[in-house]
Amino acid sequence: METILPSRALVPALIGDNYNLVTYDPRGVSNSGLVLDCFAGNTEARAAFDRVHRTGVANVSSTSVQEQYYSSSIYGDYCNHAVENGSPYGYYVTTPANARDILTFVEAEAAAAGRSPSDAKLWAYGASYGTTVGVTFASMFPDRVERMVLDGVADADGYYDNSGRANVEQMDEAMGSFSTFCHAAGPEACAFWGPTPANITARLDGLIRQLEDSPVPISGLGSKALPTLVTVSDLKALFILAVYNPLTMFPDMASTLHQLESGNASAIAGKFAGLANTIDSRFAIQCADSSRTNKLVTLEDYKGFVDYAASKSKYLGDMWTIYIDTILCRSIRPQLPDSMVFPKPVVGLDKPMTYPILFTSNTIDPVTSSARKMSSQFPGSVVLFQEAVGAYFQGIVPPANITCAQEYFPFKGAPM
Repeated sequence: METILPSRALVPALIGDNYNLVTYDPRGVSNSGLVLDCFAGNTEARAAFDRVHRTGVANVSSTSVQEQYYSSSIYGDYCNHAVENGSPYGYYVTTPANARDILTFVEAEAAAAGRSPSDAKLWAYGASYGTTVGVTFASMFPDRVERMVLDGVADADGYYDNSGRANVEQMDEAMGSFSTFCHAAGPEACAFWGPTPANITARLDGLIRQLEDSPVPISGLGSKALPTLVTVSDLKALFILAVYNPLTMFPDMASTLHQLESGNASAIAGKFAGLANTIDSRFAIQCADSSRTNKLVTLEDYKGFVDYAASKSKYLGDMWTIYIDTILCRSIRPQLPDSMVFPKPVVGLDKPMTYPILFTSNTIDPVTSSARKMSSQFPGSVVLFQEAVGAYFQGIVPPANITCAQEYFPFKGAPM
């Protein structure tokens, strides 16, 4: 609900004026029940864990991978203790349970309208994790899907086994687009402008090397700021925030990079610490979902994940592993009934659904780029790149693998 309410004015543009949009908070999230607070309100313990565990990008030192791996067990200890001592159903928040809740909502709405609950079907739009919810629902209840649009598609198989490798495939392409868009925008629109995209990229790479070799101490004297050390982890935290939303964040990133290049390291001070991402509801869901199929358990598993991510993305691979931090799942021990566990793999029926799923995606998606993969697992489904979902709700799917032209660009609509 916190996602859709601020954007409710955009809903008519997304689905048209002919539909009502019903949204909800999944189990354990925001306003829904089964809330798990692993640290039971102990903010000092939570902050201490973050300091011990979140030491920087995964290869910031020769021991950082080991430190992140072994410290992750602290989080599991706290979460397991919280479940055993006050939140006995804290892990009953899995995605299959979420899918069953959705079916309950669909049937209840049909009953309230005087229709047969057993014939009720879901009309759904899901993005990011919502795409995993969508394909889970479609796998469990294929005959209960009326229309389904899944946008910014996550690799559901990688989600359920906690491998997360598909997420890093296009990160460097996304970072590369910054140089292209910045150059095209011109010096008035992009504060980090250069005469060529290659020049912008070279200066960006130079800032990375500079902070790797010489972190910048900031005393905080003469201001209200506390002492800190600006490192390459702070710079890469800036990157990962920007690639999630280039339209709004690339201009801000350009301004920050300009300040950093001009000698103002305080422009990125505290960026990495500000990424603290241990939201208990998120890990309760993901760790419960992967509890029987987790591929990220041993130190060698984690090293392999770090090495793979770094090999795929020189800009964000080493940041991604600690940012998503799914190594925290290794010591979380849910005791779940079979009904709450998803039986892999994620697949549709052998024959197409009455109305096939429409998967949509940007042509370059730094995190959720698995539209083609997931479509291949649902016969008859269609992949649409960029936008244009309106006709689908009328029961018409576009041609397969169509790509729509980009209409909006970072840096105030700068043309390519």
